[in-house]
Amino acid sequence: MKPSSVLQTLLVVLALLLVGACAPATRPTDTRHVTQYRVQDGKTGITGQVLFKESGMPLRDAYVNVYPDTLSNLLGPSQFISSPTDAEGRYLITDVPPGTYYVVARKRISGQPTGPLSPGDYFSEHQRISTEVVAGKLAVVDLPVVPIKAPMFFKRSVGEQRTDTGIRGVLTDENGKPVPGSFAIAYVNDDIKRAPDFASTLTDQEGRFVLYLPKGGTYYLAARIHAWDMPRPGEPYGLYGNGEPKPLEVAEGQFIEGLRLVMRPFEGEYKPGKSRRPY
Repeated sequence: MKPSSVLQTLLVVLALLLVGACAPATRPTDTRHVTQYRVQDGKTGITGQVLFKESGMPLRDAYVNVYPDTLSNLLGPSQFISSPTDAEGRYLITDVPPGTYYVVARKRISGQPTGPLSPGDYFSEHQRISTEVVAGKLAVVDLPVVPIKAPMFFKRSVGEQRTDTGIRGVLTDENGKPVPGSFAIAYVNDDIKRAPDFASTLTDQEGRFVLYLPKGGTYYLAARIHAWDMPRPGEPYGLYGNGEPKPLEVAEGQFIEGLRLVMRPFEGEYKPGKSRRPY
C-alpha cells in the first residue's frame, strides 16, 4: 500500500473515532427529554406548571427539584429547588447554569420542601424528565403529578457517596440484554422483605452499575427498576442467588468486578401498602 493511501486510511479512522467520542450519551429509555423554550427578559433557567395528571388542574404549593444527574435516583437533596408553585401551579427557577438537568415535582402534606414522601403526598412519576438549559432562555417543563399510595421504597441511598469498597456489575434480562435506568440494591442481612440498606447508581445503556458500600462485609443483592412500592407481577426483578438470597462477601477497600444480575418477571403477590417489602 502506498504511503498516501496509508495516511488517508489513518485519517478516516481518526475521524470516526472523534465522531464517536463526541457523540452525546444516550439517555435511559425511561427518560423524556423536553426541548421547549421561551425568552423572558434574558433569564436563564427552567419554568412551567405542576399539574394533577388525572384532571390536568394546577397544583399549588408544590416544589420543583432540579438534579444535575441521576446518581441519587432523583432522591434526596437537589442542586436547585423552586419556591412553592402559585395558584396556577407555575414555578420559575432562574440562574441555573447551561447544561442538562433532571426535573422532579413534589408536594408534601406537611408543607415542607424536603424530607421523605408519605402516603397522600404528590410526586411526578417514575419516567424521568430531563431538559437542556440554554443561556438566555427558559426551558418550559410541565410536570404531571400523582398521589403517593405507599411510603417511598428506599430509606437511604448511597449512590452519590463514593467509597473505596463496593460492587461493579451489569443488570440484564433473561436474554442477556442490558436493562438501562435500573439499579442494584443491597441488604446487610438476608431479610430482603424490607427497604434496602444501599442502592447503586442507575445503570447506563450497557446495564452497568456501581454500588458503593461503607465497609467490607456480607451483603445480599437484588435489582429493581422502580424506587417505590413493592414489585408488581411481571415487573423485572433480580436476585443474587438461585431463588433464595445468597450472601456475597465484599472485602474492605476493594471492588467486586463484573457481577451479573439477571432481571426476570416478578412472580410474587402484590400487596398494596407493603412498599417496604420487595415481595
